Amino acid sequence: MTYQPEIIYIEEGAGDYDLTRRVLETFPEVPISHRPDLPEVMAELQQSSVGVFGEGKKRLLLSRFKGSFLKKCPGISPGMVCCNYYVVNLIKNCVYDCSYCFLQDFLQNNPLLTAYVNLEDLLTELDETLSAHPNRTFRVGTGELTDSLALDDFLPYSETLIPFFNQQKNAVLELKTKSDRVENLLKQNNASNVIISWSINPPEIAEREEKGTPGTLQRLNAARLCSEKGYRIGFHFDPVILYPGWETAYADLIDLMFQNVRPEQIEWISLGGFRYRPNLKKVIKDRHADTRLFTQEQLPGEDGKFRYLRPLRNQAFETLRRMVKDRSSDMNVYLCMETKEIWEGVTGKLPRSDKKLNQFFDL
Repeated sequence: MTYQPEIIYIEEGAGDYDLTRRVLETFPEVPISHRPDLPEVMAELQQSSVGVFGEGKKRLLLSRFKGSFLKKCPGISPGMVCCNYYVVNLIKNCVYDCSYCFLQDFLQNNPLLTAYVNLEDLLTELDETLSAHPNRTFRVGTGELTDSLALDDFLPYSETLIPFFNQQKNAVLELKTKSDRVENLLKQNNASNVIISWSINPPEIAEREEKGTPGTLQRLNAARLCSEKGYRIGFHFDPVILYPGWETAYADLIDLMFQNVRPEQIEWISLGGFRYRPNLKKVIKDRHADTRLFTQEQLPGEDGKFRYLRPLRNQAFETLRRMVKDRSSDMNVYLCMETKEIWEGVTGKLPRSDKKLNQFFDL
């Protein structure tokens, strides 16, 4: 999918940055609005017949981020095991339209596709933070509110972030994606301190639930190219979606994964079940009539999010973990946004007792 905005908004103070110039050079024929009246823009979006969230993707806002870029992962919820992950949000909203995406509800009041152009401020903040904590390991990702690479052709954050993180002794960068836009990554000279990770699902799930994304085989081919370049690779089976025949579909997916990337090149694999806050269910059903997300019963947990029943989650995670471990017994497999009880039920232990996972997890 090639993205082209219908209009570009440039907030006051964002016009003189290199990234802004790069965007304008890429889209010379797209209308530009300087210093937009954002409340007026939002009011206009509310009148859209295609829905606020979908309409917001078509409108690109170039802005300066005025707060602290580096934050502890906000996905921490009551009763869940935290993996000590840090996030940097350089883009808000996503050009893809996955049925399960929490942004559909989270960004209803401000759905513009927003890119922050003051990358120099981020590097200064990161340098100060990492220098102040030399004995702490920082795992930093950019894929919380967007796809890390889907727009990397004209918003090439990777060209700056990868060289920066390759100079750090106490931090690694994870670029999480469903895209196959890896051209800029393959041009880098050093791939030593960066993990490129793909969110993957069986092809039938990708086709139905992950609209606009490259297919599963395209993602795995991109992962193969990056692994051949020397990048460490991650895979996120997240969200795991349970439907009739899921076991066979995920077994085939794991076979495809290992056909494309050798086990020793994979840094980690995460497993996370489909989960959602109550308001999201109606949004999903309204926007994605053909979804298969609700074929199994789900109940709210301690954090208020709905999940598959615990026995179903246990079975799914045990099955997937066993499939992976049967192919590579040393593979680093962890659970995302799960309870201590599920951790113990699936692995027989908590992450603090696993030497590989201990450095990342905080109980």
